[in-house]
Amino acid sequence: MFQKRKEVSFKQVFWTSTFLIMIYFLFQPFHWINLIEALFILLVIIPTVYYFSNSHSFKAISFENETYFAGVSTFFILLTTVLTILITVLISAFAPNLL
Repeated sequence: MFQKRKEVSFKQVFWTSTFLIMIYFLFQPFHWINLIEALFILLVIIPTVYYFSNSHSFKAISFENETYFAGVSTFFILLTTVLTILITVLISAFAPNLL
């Protein structure tokens, strides 16, 4: 039997990410920094990763080149982690009354 190659559309990735961020908010105390980080990830990082991992296109990903997809995803996960830590440290250093 032939297996159809699984394709993932941007809409599926976006709504799954939104769902996971909502679950994240259930276990975190609500704070505006968490909201800004979640919006940054949802509206900037996820579309950027999708675009670059899919040969500069928003068409459905067919996972033909899985090593490239894994490399781009890993890079943006590390970038997001570093930016989140950096933003939190800068805010706590220069604006402690906002926390």
